[in-house]
Amino acid sequence: MLTLSVIVAMCDVRDYCRTALKSLVLNAREDFEFIVVDDGSTDGTSEILREMVPRIPGAVLISNQRNLGISATRNIGLAAARGRFFTFLDGDDWYAPGYLAQLVGWMGQSGVDFLRTGHVRVYGRKRKIVMAPLAPRALPLNPVDWIGPVDASTFMDYPQSWAGIYDRRRLLDVDALHFDESLRTAEDRPWFYKLHLRTESFGVVDLHGIFYRRDVSTSLTKAPDERQLDFLPAFRLIFQELAHHPRGYELSFKAMRTLCALIVIHLDRAESYEEATRQLLRERGAGILWELPQDVVEGTLAGMDSGRVNKLRALMARHQGAAAR
Repeated sequence: MLTLSVIVAMCDVRDYCRTALKSLVLNAREDFEFIVVDDGSTDGTSEILREMVPRIPGAVLISNQRNLGISATRNIGLAAARGRFFTFLDGDDWYAPGYLAQLVGWMGQSGVDFLRTGHVRVYGRKRKIVMAPLAPRALPLNPVDWIGPVDASTFMDYPQSWAGIYDRRRLLDVDALHFDESLRTAEDRPWFYKLHLRTESFGVVDLHGIFYRRDVSTSLTKAPDERQLDFLPAFRLIFQELAHHPRGYELSFKAMRTLCALIVIHLDRAESYEEATRQLLRERGAGILWELPQDVVEGTLAGMDSGRVNKLRALMARHQGAAAR
């Protein structure tokens, strides 16, 4: 069996994919494979991939005939993976030379189900090291114990699937391997809840060998349309997952706090969205807050600052008034 499968999702990243692919060459090893999945690119990315991928040791190219989205694209890569471990790379990011060997070394020593790392955030020519959330380093930890606390930044607030490495067989055994293909954005959030609720162990190491671009104009995080709102159905999936866990009620307050914070963030940036998307944000944002257990909603609002609470209560009141008419 191969040691590592790297699943590389590519979609319309013509200006960046060469850097990503060159970084694979600088990380190649006989027991590594690179599964590059072209998700229906239309900007010239496909031509670059057909030229470069055959030159990369251990690389294979899979081409989607049409755009299927990041969740389906990663699942296609996972279905093709043969490695004991796997990780991800997005087409506009890249690895430092030798990073993957270090990552595999730590994973092999730890014996955990998955391992989380830091990364380097890239703004143009600027670089910033981002640490993984506060937790003991290089020790086996119980994943469910590190979902909270409610009022601190935890691994639920660090939903970058590429900042880690995962044991493929162990995740498959607990049905936590795949992403929900209905989600076009926010797909990592319910995936990490599944990992933390279903697996037995994880670890954290201070590796910072993956470079993550934050200034990419084609990123889905900048899309002005309805795809921005997939965080709402993502949290429905999270609450469904929590409902089946013995500690689900306790942990639902963390999920609610994150959901409320995200709704406010989207309300604050709503002027950059299409008008139809703004309207859907208000309707669906209020709808999910009324739909979820009200004691959890009220308990969460009681611990938030007045500015955000006022925005959320106004949103809920508007929705309730519209429903009454």
